Amino acid sequence: MHSKASLVFWLTLALYLLTLFTVTYVGVYLTYIALPLLVISGLIMKCTKPKPEVQKVYDESKSAATQTLVGASNFLDGVTEGLSEFNRNLEIRNKIHDLVRERTKAYKTKVQSLKIERIPFEMKLTHTELDSEKRNLQDEVERIDREIELNNKHIEQIKIACELEVRAP
Repeated sequence: MHSKASLVFWLTLALYLLTLFTVTYVGVYLTYIALPLLVISGLIMKCTKPKPEVQKVYDESKSAATQTLVGASNFLDGVTEGLSEFNRNLEIRNKIHDLVRERTKAYKTKVQSLKIERIPFEMKLTHTELDSEKRNLQDEVERIDREIELNNKHIEQIKIACELEVRAP
C-alpha cells in the first residue's frame, strides 16, 4: 500500500509542477483534482510507512526470493544445457539414420526379395516326401539364408561406417 501511495503522490506532484511551470494558463480544475490527490496519497503514504523492523524483514524476504529465483535460473540453465546436448545427439542420430537408410536401401530390398524367394522352397520342403528332393530344397533354403546373412552383414558394416562418418570431427 505504501509503495502504491508513494507512486501516486510523487507522480501527481511531478505532473502538477510540470504543468504549472510549462503551461501559461492552468484552470482551477487541475488544482481541484491534484491537491486533494496529493494530500490523500501523502497521508496514506505517511500512515502506511513500514517500521524499520518490518522493512528489514521485507528486505530479507526480497533477498530470499531473489536467491530462490537465482537458484531456479541456474537450474533452468542446466536444464537448457542438457536439452541442447540431447538435441545435438538427436540430430546426430537422425543424420546417421538418414545415411544408413539411403545407403542400405538396395541391400534391404535384396534381403526382402530373398525372403520372398525362400517362401516357395520352404512350402515345398514341408510338403515333399522324397529325401533327395528334400535335400535339394534344404540346400536351396540354406543358400538363400547365407545370402540374406551376407547382405545383413553388409548392412551392419554400412551402419558402422555411417556412424563413424557422422561422429568424426
